[in-house]
Amino acid sequence: MTLSNHESIDIIGARLVDPNSGIDGISNLYVREGRLYHQKPSSEPGQRIISGDELIVLPGFLDLRTHCRVPGDSKAETITSLTEAAAKGGFTSILTMPDTNPHCDNPATIRYIQDRVNQDSKIRVYISGALTIQSKGESMSPLGSLKDVGVVAVTDCPFTPKNNQIFLNALKYADMFGLVIIDFPQDSYLSRNTHAHESFLSLKMGLSGSPRLAEELAVQRSILISKHLDIPIHLSSISSKGSVKLIKEAKGAGIKISADVSAHHLLLDHKIIEDYQTNAKIAPPLREETDRMELIFAVQQGTIDSCNSSHQPYAEHHKNVEFDLAPAGAIGLETAALTFIESIQGKDPFKLLAEKMSYNPHKILRLNPPSLKDNCAANFTVIKQDNPWIYKKENSFSQSFNTPLDKYKFKHKIILTYSEKGIAYIDKP
Repeated sequence: MTLSNHESIDIIGARLVDPNSGIDGISNLYVREGRLYHQKPSSEPGQRIISGDELIVLPGFLDLRTHCRVPGDSKAETITSLTEAAAKGGFTSILTMPDTNPHCDNPATIRYIQDRVNQDSKIRVYISGALTIQSKGESMSPLGSLKDVGVVAVTDCPFTPKNNQIFLNALKYADMFGLVIIDFPQDSYLSRNTHAHESFLSLKMGLSGSPRLAEELAVQRSILISKHLDIPIHLSSISSKGSVKLIKEAKGAGIKISADVSAHHLLLDHKIIEDYQTNAKIAPPLREETDRMELIFAVQQGTIDSCNSSHQPYAEHHKNVEFDLAPAGAIGLETAALTFIESIQGKDPFKLLAEKMSYNPHKILRLNPPSLKDNCAANFTVIKQDNPWIYKKENSFSQSFNTPLDKYKFKHKIILTYSEKGIAYIDKP
């Protein structure tokens, strides 16, 4: 069963922002049978009419790091709740990580997820396969078989192989099969049994800290391998100012490295955990204000290519424990784009938003990005500016409520997400 809801829509007097297509201005947009038109195709009005100069229309977003709990933990998230949360956050596509149970290291698990997606999702779901069996870094997954069944990328996120030889050989095979390679850079020895960013704060709180070096060593490893093999590697969820410097230097030397950052790391720093709030315990850990500011600057300057949600749902009983016993991760699909906007204060953020959450993520996955050009397939998101609202976790579409942004007051609001299957989300005032 394919879900479809291709209503006709008239969007009047909105600002259309699609820098990849050279579009930025006030215009009307008409949706008919899943396609966009700049001129009204008939005298008949749309089934829905949305108007206002406070509206911003952008190409649909693609998330590069969504942790799916199907199969394995449907109490934390189902395909329906996952994709509804994504659509509410403006995402028309997501890339799921392989840490399901069983792992996405075999065709059967991939097919199972695909079947659930075909039945229950109103947005496009891309699936990443595990680079190594069970992401343990001990032996390669059957990468050719994963490619044949429809995987678009491979990664061991939220882990990375410890064994450099296995990592190197797996990357060679992945590249041979044309798979996008994503690395979650964390030295597993330096970050083992850590629960926060290594700092005076973590010391005061009695928490073992993960140093910036744990990330930076792994970033440097991927850079060197990318240079040695001459293959592209995408680095997921950068959190350290030192990593930013390494990536900038690598790009300047022509090495095929790209990188993203989680939206949480652009808005929050490690001080939020002072009251042992387990919902702010995420991976990688929130770091210091100097890191946060450097990440924002790197996004603006192009060193960091995209922004992800790092959506990791956990049932409440997993998070409602002592800080050092709680798993790392937070939900973020509903808030990532709005968090990105909040972080880029004092500037027009919407061109940057289109680049970092639509165009570049599609480019990284080697996919054609959506467009707002006339007569293109409808795949877009509508944001209402200056429409303050308070995000409450109990109103989340996700089945899990582990967010550090509960009761955060956002300035703008996503009111419509239109995917290739039609209306995926519409705000109900």
